[in-house]
Order: sequence, then C-alpha cells, then structure tokens
Amino acid sequence: MGCLDRYIAWKLLQGWILVWLVMSAIFGLLAFIEELDRVTEHYQTLDALQFVLYTLPQRSLELAPVIILLGSMLALAGLNKNSEIIAIRAAGVSLLRFFRSVAVPAIALVITLYAASEFVAAPLYQEAEIRKILTRSNKANLLKGKGLWSNNGYSFFNVRTLKHSNAPRSIYLYEFDTTGRLVNFVYANRARLNESRRWDLLDVGQKSLVDNRLKSQRLEHLEMGPFWSRDELPALPLSTSGMTPSGLYEYSGYLKSTQQVSERIEQLFWQRVSLPLTAGAMVLLATPIGAGLGTTRSSTFGKKIAVGAGVGILFYLLSQLIQTGGSIAGLTPSLVAFLPVTLVFGAAGILIYRMR
Repeated sequence: MGCLDRYIAWKLLQGWILVWLVMSAIFGLLAFIEELDRVTEHYQTLDALQFVLYTLPQRSLELAPVIILLGSMLALAGLNKNSEIIAIRAAGVSLLRFFRSVAVPAIALVITLYAASEFVAAPLYQEAEIRKILTRSNKANLLKGKGLWSNNGYSFFNVRTLKHSNAPRSIYLYEFDTTGRLVNFVYANRARLNESRRWDLLDVGQKSLVDNRLKSQRLEHLEMGPFWSRDELPALPLSTSGMTPSGLYEYSGYLKSTQQVSERIEQLFWQRVSLPLTAGAMVLLATPIGAGLGTTRSSTFGKKIAVGAGVGILFYLLSQLIQTGGSIAGLTPSLVAFLPVTLVFGAAGILIYRMR
C-alpha cells in the first residue's frame, strides 16, 4: 500500500469514526432514556447504562450503511474542500488509481463488519440481555457467568445456550461431595423438556468417581432434575437481535427441519449478510459525490454533506419499504435483502461511468 492509499484510508477512517461517535451518542442517549423507564429496585440506572453500552455495537451495525455513507462523504468532501484532490489529479493520478485507493479500505471495512457482527456485536448483545434478565428477575439460584447457572447444595447446573424455541444446548452438571471433591460430571449436547421440572438430556457424556476410580460412559439420553420448568424458560431466551449470523443460519435450518415458519429468520439472516456489502457499496457511492470527481466546479462542503444525509435517509426508508413489501409479496428473503445493495451498486456505477 502506497502513501496515497494510506492517506486516503486514514481520512476515510477518521470520517467513519467521527460520524459513528456522533450517531452512537445520539441513539445511545435515546436508548438510555427509553431504558430508564424499565428501572426497578433491582435493575437500577447503572444497570440500564451498562445494557445500552453493551448493545450499542449491534445498534451501530444496523445503521452501518448510513454511518459509512456520511463518514465517506465527510472525508472526501474535506479533501475536495482543501483542494487535495486537485493536487492528487495534478500529480498524474488517474481516476482508476484514485478509486483503487478508495476501494482498498472499503473491502477492509466489509471484512471488519462481518467479523464484528459474528464475534463482537452479537455476543455483547447476548451478554447484555442475560445480565438484564438476571438482574431484573433477582433470582437467587441464577448466577452471572457463562450462560445460565443454578446451584442446589453441592450441585451446579450450567446451560450455555438456549436455542430453537427455548431448547437448552451445551448443558453441564457438576456434583461435589462434602469435601469439595468432584464426584460426578455430566455433559449433554441438548435437552428435551418434560412437563415436570425433570429434563431428558440427550447425547450425554458422564464421568463419575466410584470407589476412587473414574468411570466414563456415553448415553443416548439421561433423565435428571429438578431443573428449570418450562414455564420458567420464557424469561430466559435471547432475542433474534442478539443472534450471530451463523446462529441465525442454524436456527433457520432448525425451523425448516421441524416444518416451522422460518421466513422471518431467513430474512434477518440475509439482511445481516448483505449489510456489510451495502456499507462497502456506500463508500463507492460517496466517492463521486463527495470528491466532486469529473466536475469543473464542485459544490460547497455543506451542500455535499446535506446531499449525503439526504441519500442516507432515503436509503434507510427505501430499504425498510423493500423489506416490508417483499415480505408481504412473499419474495425470496435473499432477493429482498440484496435488492438495496444492488440499487446502491447500480447508482454508484452510473455516477462513476459519467465521470469518464
């Protein structure tokens, strides 16, 4: 990467971060004010603030195309305002070379957004929901940690995840004797809830200490309990807003395999897949507008930012209209999700073609 590539990438990054900070502050404040209505004796103001901070990355990702568009417009319009783009062109840099310098950080941005969606935003959102549920419920037998915990005497029960209509997955049971020695360990891949508080653990691995000898066995199923009843679980599952793209894909497959309605989950999955691509396309769309390439007389800095804001608002409204209309019309979820990004790429292509 040459000096020009690094300089343009740095300017774009500055624009993205600045707009992200401003929009995060605005929407974070609105979310915090809304969350204050849910404050109780157990769920206090600091808990509400922590919930908003943990969910802020996911909220930002949902607005990523608009944030990236405005940030790119801000950065490129700033270069144009300071006549830096004129200097770059005067140095013999072609339009193709300039667009390559813009495309490199755009590709890196797409990859970063995919990684953030899978490994940062969604896990933090899940952690926020779990903390909120446990704090508001104030249940003494639920402990904050990895997943959901319950203790009964010398037994500790851990459910790592709740998937597929409250089906517990990755279940661990630890039983100790009075001296603190582990005498029984059970792991189950999943569980089937009975009418009582007893669970039918499936795909079980068990290790027990019998006469000071470790005994291991694999079982297809093992009924144990009492644990949480079915009536207690509805307060515990995580919303689809906090599910990772891979989790949404898995959940959609489960719904299909059990002949349940899966269109909404499929649509949400494809939206998560198309969103980083849309953000990358916004960088290309912002380039001919913000940089004023191919024009002999560019618009003012403020006018370009206003145009960027207008385009961002229009895109957001149009994408919401397409999603709603596509669902009503029964269109394929992947087609509905990728239609907005196709329109953005098309608009960017037309503007770039006109600069030739």
